[in-house]
Amino acid sequence: MAIWLLAWALLWASDGVLNLGNLALLLVLASAMAGMWLSASISVALSALSVLMFNWLFVPPRYTFHVHLHQDLLLLVTMLGVSAMVSYLMARLRALADLEAQHAQAAEQLRVLSEQFRESMDLPTQARLLQSALQARVDSAVSVLLLKEPGASMSDAAGHVLMGTPNAQDTQGLWSCVKQCAAMGPGTARFENQSTLFLPVRGRACALGAMALHEAPWGLLTPRHRETLQQMCDVLGLEVERSHTLHVAQLAKDEAQSQILRNTLLTSISHDYRTPLANLMGAASAIHDQGTRLSTQQITTLAHTVLLEAQHLNRMTTNTLQLARLDAAPWQVHKDWESLQEVVGAVLAKTRVRYPQRKIDVTLPTGLPLVVCDAMLLVQLLDNLVENAIKYSPDHASIALHLARRGGCVELRVIDQGLGIPDVWKDKVFQAFERMHPEAAQADACDETQLRRGVGVGLAVCKAIAKVHGASIWIEDTLPHGATVCVALPVDVQPEMHITPLEA
Repeated sequence: MAIWLLAWALLWASDGVLNLGNLALLLVLASAMAGMWLSASISVALSALSVLMFNWLFVPPRYTFHVHLHQDLLLLVTMLGVSAMVSYLMARLRALADLEAQHAQAAEQLRVLSEQFRESMDLPTQARLLQSALQARVDSAVSVLLLKEPGASMSDAAGHVLMGTPNAQDTQGLWSCVKQCAAMGPGTARFENQSTLFLPVRGRACALGAMALHEAPWGLLTPRHRETLQQMCDVLGLEVERSHTLHVAQLAKDEAQSQILRNTLLTSISHDYRTPLANLMGAASAIHDQGTRLSTQQITTLAHTVLLEAQHLNRMTTNTLQLARLDAAPWQVHKDWESLQEVVGAVLAKTRVRYPQRKIDVTLPTGLPLVVCDAMLLVQLLDNLVENAIKYSPDHASIALHLARRGGCVELRVIDQGLGIPDVWKDKVFQAFERMHPEAAQADACDETQLRRGVGVGLAVCKAIAKVHGASIWIEDTLPHGATVCVALPVDVQPEMHITPLEA
């Protein structure tokens, strides 16, 4: 209205200054600008009224609706048509802009709802989110039914999630909506006499649930509103279907990995266990069958062979079983505050029994923090690293074991003086059943490689143990030759020490 008043003020001020055609353009401009706020009907009515007033006030003879000149009549008709058309188009444009804004708002709500569904993986939380979103949109009670597995039945209480308090009839309606995978209730051409609107929660192949709007204001639920509500349900349906598909895929992947592990383990047992078993049985048979004819030195040598082969089999079996356990249930690890000095001491004690002649240089600074770990697993990790360093180093070379605090971690380094590990193998050696020197896996290859036998799971177990402790493990080169295996164990906030004073 302010625009129209301003336009008429300009008309009065310009009367006698501008000709009749230019004055008419001011009214057309006012009609276009006012149409940005007024509805189409009001805008067209005001445009027609303005043309009549323009004729009365400015078109000769003034103060009458009579028009002397044909060009003035054409001007009035043209001005009326243009003003009405511009007003109508502006109103339509505004309505389309409002509709586009509503669509954009609905799309944004669907995007936010989809992200919320994706962040909450459990079905009850997703059902609660959908229920809250629908209640906020229609301002009425909402019940949501979601199936934990496609094809779940009503009698299986553990196979579905029900949010809300539907009566017996609405509960039957929810299950019927799931079965038919179609909307039911007012405005859906199905069961129009129902007072509750049912919408399916649809996946790509079938319905994975349904929702019920109880006593909603049906006058407000236009087809466009129902379509928006259906889209909200479909967003959850697709997310539930995606989660179920991912779960099935993960189960299939775990089963495939377990099958691969079993097949590889059987292959390793048939190949790598056969030679040490044959050596063990041969030495034991010689002692059993020819014990009376063998010298003490020969019996000692054969007994030493039995002991070495038994230790070798025990190590391979322990590593393989530990790898299978950590791969199947990595969360079943008991952790506690442990001292790295005690862990290193236990490993060195075992190593000195097996290799009394090998020299091991240990750098163990005082004041190292406690770490949260499974002590037995950490001992196995360090023992495997030291065992590998000894295997791949010359007999006269020393092995170095260094510990140091670096930032928020304690870094452990096992350094050997062997042939080293090429860059292309520095990641592959941590994979199960991968061996850089497959020709050395045979027990009877040669004396030089006799100690290098194994199934290729030692470093794989070390990586698995490091992973369950949140630690990093990697390999660096040792100059001038050799390899360094590094493990970075995270350090948590140290526990408070409570010292109880001795009684006098």
